[in-house]
Amino acid sequence: MPTNETFHGFVETTTDTLLIFEACRRGIFPKINRRLQERERGAVQSGTVYVFDERESGIKRWTDGFVWSPSRILGNFLIYRELDGRDSSADKRRANRIDMMLGGDTNNAPSTTTADRSRERALVGSLTTSYNFKKGGLIKKTMSIVVNGSPQHLISYYTKEDVLNNRLPTPSSIPELAQLEISPDLLLRQSFRIPPMTEHATADMMFDTKPIDFPSPRALALSPYPMPSMLLFYFYFYFYFYFFDLFTF
Repeated sequence: MPTNETFHGFVETTTDTLLIFEACRRGIFPKINRRLQERERGAVQSGTVYVFDERESGIKRWTDGFVWSPSRILGNFLIYRELDGRDSSADKRRANRIDMMLGGDTNNAPSTTTADRSRERALVGSLTTSYNFKKGGLIKKTMSIVVNGSPQHLISYYTKEDVLNNRLPTPSSIPELAQLEISPDLLLRQSFRIPPMTEHATADMMFDTKPIDFPSPRALALSPYPMPSMLLFYFYFYFYFYFFDLFTF
């Protein structure tokens, strides 16, 4: 494995990402402080994870020597797939047209169950086959946050086969990492598309939660309870959800 990597494993969820950021903040894991050299780029493999601070490292654009597909948004992540050689502009225009016509979710492989397809999509970002993806190629998964005004970036690499065969540990499966208390700067001051507290096992899914029925304005108007009781009612629910958000991570 690369000697300068931050972590080796599979970053599955936003929580996994935040655990790695927290470990870097505490000095448990190292951050990258410069661009990768050529020999280091050649050592990138499935399971390699890098974290760097844009201000500290001076890295404005991450380069690794691979040829990647355009990014796909998956939950709070961006997903890229390794291509087998450089696509021409005509190939890219053709791929974009196919994606638009077919909704970007095509697959020529034998039909699989909905669960299998959902799991695969959570790993590759899209099941489209319009690009010349490298067989057994890497997948790059990235996320960025801002801490004290400085962008922090996580870059991870894996293959679909390694993840499906459980060859790569996730940060949340390692007790020493899972027990870390994540700093509020990392958790609460970010603009996540999907809040980590509602995120499920895959990056683009959320837990099903039972809705809470609040009384309608008409019901409140007809309520036999005096106003102080209703104020206590809302006071209770306010603090319930406040502490629920703090402690159900």
